[in-house]
Amino acid sequence: MVHTFIGDLGHLFVIIAFVSALVATYAYFKASNTKDLTKEGWIKYARTLFYVHGIAVLGIIFSLFYIIYNHYFEYHYAWSHSSRDLPVYYMISCFWEGQEGSFLLWIFWHVVLGAILIRTNKFWEAPIMTVFAVVQTFLVSMIL
Repeated sequence: MVHTFIGDLGHLFVIIAFVSALVATYAYFKASNTKDLTKEGWIKYARTLFYVHGIAVLGIIFSLFYIIYNHYFEYHYAWSHSSRDLPVYYMISCFWEGQEGSFLLWIFWHVVLGAILIRTNKFWEAPIMTVFAVVQTFLVSMIL
């Protein structure tokens, strides 16, 4: 039996993560270069996009783990990095064993750090998050 839905869902999440990070980069850049009343609007828009990016990253993680845990070997990542003989704790480590999984782990922790920065550093949020969002765009492009 071929399980295409979860792979298509994961691919959709990757596209959403890429586009939202790209547009968040632009919005944070505009916010950091604007001094008038529209700055708050750009920051609010960028925050929303960064949170959408974070939700999409969680969706990618769920999709990949679901593929690995259910042994959907029609997907190259599961076929290359997992086995039916592995206990659950090794299947969890299969998640970041390959290059794409390592990038995804890096993206996840970067999202966590970005969310912390959004919550704690309001003064420098726009310029710092511009860099964070462009790095996220680059990293997601690596798994796209």
